[in-house]
Amino acid sequence: MRNLQVNIKDVLYLLRLYRHDLMNHLQLVDGYASMKQYEQSQEKLHHLIMQLKNERQLQTLDAPQYVYWLLSLNLFEREMNFDFEIENHETSIEDYDGQITHDGKRLFEQIKAQLDSLIHLHILVQIKYDHDWYIKYHIKGIESLDDITFYSYGQLKVIKNEKETSFVFTYK
Repeated sequence: MRNLQVNIKDVLYLLRLYRHDLMNHLQLVDGYASMKQYEQSQEKLHHLIMQLKNERQLQTLDAPQYVYWLLSLNLFEREMNFDFEIENHETSIEDYDGQITHDGKRLFEQIKAQLDSLIHLHILVQIKYDHDWYIKYHIKGIESLDDITFYSYGQLKVIKNEKETSFVFTYK
């Protein structure tokens, strides 16, 4: 395993943000239950459980730089809706860790530069292995986005339709 260099203060700050968000979610669940609004309480609790399962699945990837970056992005860009789906990851992605982290960061830098922020975006990150690694960023909430070009390690394909723009990176 590679030596991942992180600043301890940054990690503690991220844990503080994470704990704050978790407490907010749990207080909502408790608040709805105390007002006998059990359906809303159950819905919020179900959403929280699904989020935690997705994060757990993400953390099983052997790509610590990428996982750290995605979790950080999710915490720092609180106004966006962020989901993960991971399929067939028995094959190691560790050799691509730096590359997928680089490509993801550059992509979001480009998007943020064009949109000024990531507010109100719904982003689904799909990670799949099928003879090659595919990292797909499906982004809803973008009305128009100029062509995004940057040096990427993976082969980049952009798919646009009226509801979303998808950026698909392939790593061979």
